[in-house]
Amino acid sequence: MVIHKKNTSKKKDKNWFTFAMGLSHHLFSDYISLKFIYQSEPLTFAPTNFVGMVEVVEKSFKLFLAMQEKLGNSLSHYSSNYGHNIEKLRAQAEKFNKIFADEDVKQFTRVFDDKSGALYQHLRYGSQQTIEGFKTKLGQLIPIVDKIFYNCILRLEENDKKMINSSSLLYFMITKSQFDQSSNRELLLQAVQLNNSYYTEYVRYCETLEQEQKKIIEQIIK
Repeated sequence: MVIHKKNTSKKKDKNWFTFAMGLSHHLFSDYISLKFIYQSEPLTFAPTNFVGMVEVVEKSFKLFLAMQEKLGNSLSHYSSNYGHNIEKLRAQAEKFNKIFADEDVKQFTRVFDDKSGALYQHLRYGSQQTIEGFKTKLGQLIPIVDKIFYNCILRLEENDKKMINSSSLLYFMITKSQFDQSSNRELLLQAVQLNNSYYTEYVRYCETLEQEQKKIIEQIIK
């Protein structure tokens, strides 16, 4: 058996912590792979890159809201109330941080304004019953994706920010952690860093986290 799944006898919801930690792992993986593929082949993989951008934005908003709202039924809440409606997610996130009311963010999200994600389906499969087509410039979208991603993972309460970032794939790569399993660390970080106005801030935060963790370990050893 090449793929194994474990079913449950009944549906189980996830609270904000369980939902956020699982989502965070996938979000960072999606973000790093998007940046790497986009910088390597922006045109050849244009359809994949666009889908990746939408995935990162949707997951970023859901992670941000999960950490802000801390609901006991986060899994079902964000699925049933939002689905793929990224504009609705953005509007809710705006209540916690006004940067998500910026016009460039709105320009990205306003076309993804339905729960079923009609345009998102069109991007994934190449066709959809109610969408005839679209046009965009991916080079203009990637800075907005960076803006949404980093503001969602950095503009949190300090303990929540530590929780999300201290176990992230990007943190492991930047700090050369023993948990980093990347085979091409330098190439991945170069892709993440390129034309990224948030990279320096994130590196500094990772270095601060690393120093704090080292001090804690030293105290335990003593």
